[in-house]
Parts: sequence; C-alpha cells; structure tokens
Amino acid sequence: MPSLRLPAALLTPVLLAWAVPALPANTDPRKPAEMPPADPTFLPMEQIDAPIVDGGQVDGVLHVTITVQARTEDDAAALGKRMPELRAAALPAAIEFARLRASRFAAVDVARLAEMLTPPLKRVDPAIDKVLIVRVSATER
Repeated sequence: MPSLRLPAALLTPVLLAWAVPALPANTDPRKPAEMPPADPTFLPMEQIDAPIVDGGQVDGVLHVTITVQARTEDDAAALGKRMPELRAAALPAAIEFARLRASRFAAVDVARLAEMLTPPLKRVDPAIDKVLIVRVSATER
C-alpha cells in the first residue's frame, strides 16, 4: 500500500484544520459566580508566633492562625472588641504547646493545639462556640 506523503507546506494547515473543533466555541458572556456573604460569626485573630524551645535553646517558631466562632452575630460584635484579650489568653497556651509538643521537624498536632487553646479563650468569653486553627506551621527561626 503506497504511503501518502504531503509536502511540509501542506502538512501544517492540514494538522491545524484537524485540531480545530467542529463546533464553535461558547463565547456567551457569563456572570461571575456570586460568593455567599461572609459569616459574621467568624472572627479571625492575628497570627501568633510562639518559640519552640529544645534543650534550653530556641529551635524554631510555631506559627498559628486562629479563628473563633461566636454563637450569634451579636456575640461576634462584642467579641470583636475583645480581640486583644483573646490574643493575650491564646498566647500563653500556644507557648506552652510549643514548649511541650512542637518541633520544626515533625507535624504539628493540630487537634491537641486546639484542645489547649479552647479553654483559655472560652474563659475570656463563654460566647465563643468554636476555636478553629486555620493555619499552622513550625519553622526555623
């Protein structure tokens, strides 16, 4: 059976015609996806950085970003004014966790960290429903 050889000048247009879809592209303008409104009961806190101490020397830093969820929107509005107190309550718990359970060479036990942070935060204001760890990492200084 003889092979069909096309000159290089004809090969490119043939391949392009073969690659073009048979149906026209959908060019209808689309509306951007509507984002649901943010839940006002969630209040993010500034990142907390706690030293990881090993053998009496600072070995790294534990970085924790927390979001607290209030029971109601009114509780959230009141909690928003108490962020410095919440941060002051969370800092010693994060430092204690970093001292006892954190290493820059191992994964951070987020469930245990949340357990350690929840009681001091709820003592500041019992309107806190949940303490959520949204970001955590352990790094070298």
